[in-house]
This record gives sequence, structure tokens and C-alpha cells, in this order.
Amino acid sequence: MMKDFRTFLLSRPGWQDGKGNTVVFSDRGLFEEPKGEELWLCLDEGLRCGGMNRRVEQNPEAVREALCGVGKNELWKAIEIDWNKEV
Repeated sequence: MMKDFRTFLLSRPGWQDGKGNTVVFSDRGLFEEPKGEELWLCLDEGLRCGGMNRRVEQNPEAVREALCGVGKNELWKAIEIDWNKEV
């Protein structure tokens, strides 16, 4: 059973919602080298808006705030469901 949220996010290929928005997580930003234990959220909104690449804290609340703060509630819900299966 996996208990580390960062490890969980990095182990998954990502999540996609019904509108084609995709979120993946990485240990580096788009133009960054890995720096220890960082966690980066990479949101791809396709041709509509572009996306977002942001360093986030390594806890569910910070990831929820980052996604829901830009209206990606469906993506957060998918992550939350998968995480709850792990813990």
C-alpha cells in the first residue's frame, strides 16, 4: 500500500478529464533540472488555453487548490479517487 502522496503522483502517467485537459506530475519544471524532492504540476489544456507548469507542495490540499483554483475540479476528483484507493 502506497502512503507517500508525491510518490503516488509521480508513479502515474497522468489524468485526463472529459474536456481533454491533462495533468501530470514531475520532479522538475519545464526548464528545470531535478532539485531534490520538488513536485511540479504540469497542466495541458490543449489548444484552448495552453496550460500551467507550477511547483506545488507535496500534499493533497496543495494539489487540490492548484487544480480547483483554475476550474479543473474533474481532474482533482480523478486524482482524489485514485489516491483514496491507495491509502
